[in-house]
Amino acid sequence: SSGINAEWPLRPGTSPVLCIPKKDVTLRTEVTFMLDKLKIPIDDLIFLDSPQISDIQYKHIRLHLVDHNKYDNSYLNLESFEVASIVDHHSDENGPCTGYKKIERVGSCASLITSLFKTDQSSPNPAVSFTDKMRLFLAGPILLDSVNLDFSKGRTHQVDVEMFEFLSIPDRDKLFEELTKAKTDTSQLSVYDLLRKDCKHFSSKEGQVYIASLFGPTWEQFAAMPNLIEDTQKFVSEHDINVLIVMIRSDELFQLFLTVAHGTHLISEDCISDITDKLELVKLQDYQPDSWLVYEQLNIKASRKVVLPLFKSWLEG
Repeated sequence: SSGINAEWPLRPGTSPVLCIPKKDVTLRTEVTFMLDKLKIPIDDLIFLDSPQISDIQYKHIRLHLVDHNKYDNSYLNLESFEVASIVDHHSDENGPCTGYKKIERVGSCASLITSLFKTDQSSPNPAVSFTDKMRLFLAGPILLDSVNLDFSKGRTHQVDVEMFEFLSIPDRDKLFEELTKAKTDTSQLSVYDLLRKDCKHFSSKEGQVYIASLFGPTWEQFAAMPNLIEDTQKFVSEHDINVLIVMIRSDELFQLFLTVAHGTHLISEDCISDITDKLELVKLQDYQPDSWLVYEQLNIKASRKVVLPLFKSWLEG
């Protein structure tokens, strides 16, 4: 590919890499739905375990980070690399970058990518042929991330609305309903699958912290699933996790908040009192094992983009 515009110069030959193993893409049911809708074969994509990756590990690589802003070398274990550009909508982790850097707190990173295309399309000689397929591909995550551009949910910014309007996608509500149905269809997934379906992590002085986001079941439905404790322990042990946080959101955006401490009593009701106040957490009944804390989260506007920095700041404080 070539650069979208002079601000974000991608060299010819730049390849997009999805930061997950290929087997995990089937867990992202909304992603596979959109790929099918756009007739994009999964085999055409490059994943962390794709054969092409092994060829680059010992070369000097220019990385362009999208939807995150600090590179974790555990992804590819590169011997030599530079972060050449960043486009992201999360909190700035102040990672190194040698070139273009755009970090803006908007509802969807796809809105920021769309703005780059919009700038290119308004130029006398656009560098990219902006197809209907590309427009639809960008529209999907904008709608999901912003909850159908609903300002009342606290995740939509004006730029999300403006960029969706630029994409000129008809039947917005229908597309959102299709994506939401696909995303919440977790009927064939186990607890282990759900935990790794949409998970972010960071390292702190206390160890590895993972935050999994579940969309669809209520806590009661999740807790009733087969092998809840066994699958959770498997996931925790597999990744050597010290703290696991699971955010669960149902169709009605009724959120629940679960923390699990593994091998430590780092998390307790008293020590997270500040976070409890900010997220308006109300403790639900006790669960086994006794290191599990389960809350209803009344501050439903606080998505993982808000929760992760809160815990990171607390653990590093």
